Amino acid sequence: MRFLDRSAAGHQLARRLVPLLDGRTGAGVVVLGLAPGGLPVAAEVAEALGAPLDATVVRALAVPGHDRPVGAIADGDPPLFDRYTLKSLGVTSAELGASVKRERVEVRRREALYRQGRTRLPLNGRTAVLVSDGLTDVLTTRAALHALAADLPEHLILAAPIGDARVAADLRRDVDQVVCLHLPRYAHAAGPWYGEFHDVTDREAAVLLRRYAPAEQPRAGHPAGRS
Repeated sequence: MRFLDRSAAGHQLARRLVPLLDGRTGAGVVVLGLAPGGLPVAAEVAEALGAPLDATVVRALAVPGHDRPVGAIADGDPPLFDRYTLKSLGVTSAELGASVKRERVEVRRREALYRQGRTRLPLNGRTAVLVSDGLTDVLTTRAALHALAADLPEHLILAAPIGDARVAADLRRDVDQVVCLHLPRYAHAAGPWYGEFHDVTDREAAVLLRRYAPAEQPRAGHPAGRS
């Protein structure tokens, strides 16, 4: 299976999700794009469900000189580390303090830029659908899911057009349901499964969030969900 682009993939994913969420659409559902790449996919899902769209920003944590991420940080949550990789590299989580601080600042910068003064949408008692453009990495996706779970949604669903079968299986324990259109045995990156796959810019992310923001969503500084 190969998708034309993220929007086309989101349209197909929405067709799978709509019957699954029958009776829980609208105000009872919040769609969150794993930003920035997941937002164009999530926007199609949000439109089909008649649900508001928000973003979840995650940043990988790496050891200088090594390509493989050793951790990830999302929202205001503590960083999530791959203890096995840290041990194999002979690095402790305490030694990554500067990296954690730097990436936390970047998470907050992107959230502020994407939302343009709006608060994050509350999830308590609602169905939260986290949408990615591809389930190819456990660590960053799990960090995002842990951040969403802290807001106490009634149901937490992970959805993507494409996903590595092993990654999806590992993440099932973090959510109520995983919805994925295609689960090959090996999918190390999402890009090869799309005909067009560009880096989603900060401006594109902000435009999508503004387009699907609820009319009543308060600005920062007013009472709302988690801050």
